[in-house]
Amino acid sequence: MKFHKLIVQQNLFCLVSFIAILILCMFFYPGGSRFNDNAEHYLFFENFISHLGKKTTSSGLDNSFGASLFKLGIYIISCSFALLFVFQPLIFKNESRSYKLSVFSSIFALCSALAFIGIGYYSADPSTIYIHLVFVKISFYLFFLSSFAQSIALRINPLFPNKLFYVYLLFTCILLLYNLLIEFGPKPNFNLFSLILQVSAQKTIAIFFLFNFIFQGYGILSYLKINHD
Repeated sequence: MKFHKLIVQQNLFCLVSFIAILILCMFFYPGGSRFNDNAEHYLFFENFISHLGKKTTSSGLDNSFGASLFKLGIYIISCSFALLFVFQPLIFKNESRSYKLSVFSSIFALCSALAFIGIGYYSADPSTIYIHLVFVKISFYLFFLSSFAQSIALRINPLFPNKLFYVYLLFTCILLLYNLLIEFGPKPNFNLFSLILQVSAQKTIAIFFLFNFIFQGYGILSYLKINHD
């Protein structure tokens, strides 16, 4: 199981690295949002995370360095999750139903990771924004299906503590609400309130995403230590 530990540990390391990269991208972002062209820095409640990957900001400023850094972060975290979900079902092999559900979860997650790469490759710049948004929806919809299956896999596996299930279930419910918001909620370009609502929701799901997988990572490491060391 040492190999499984390395898989989980690399994901935790990449998650922390991704957070650091996003912070750097925010620091180097020259400014500009949909309703505030005069902004001279990244606006946490008016700039989407994907704005960090734009080569040119809404106010026409060059963001090439930050965009390249953002792409690198997206590729790192996508490959990390692809690697994690290729091997994660093996941790559930003690219970056949849990294992099968984890396999389904991993298939959806792998497809979501591929779509996430598309999010990074096709930036939110005007020339590729529509392709970018398609990949955003595909990625989040597939990850909801993955999270739903993984939640059940955790629930029916007797060796995993209930707290892992409850945290994953909470993340799944919040992910569902976010998918409903981006599909049926007000469009961010309608007015400033709609923009702030959508940006705030995106930042919220991003925080829950990072918290969930850091929490799950340490939880799985504890499980491996207790059951296999």
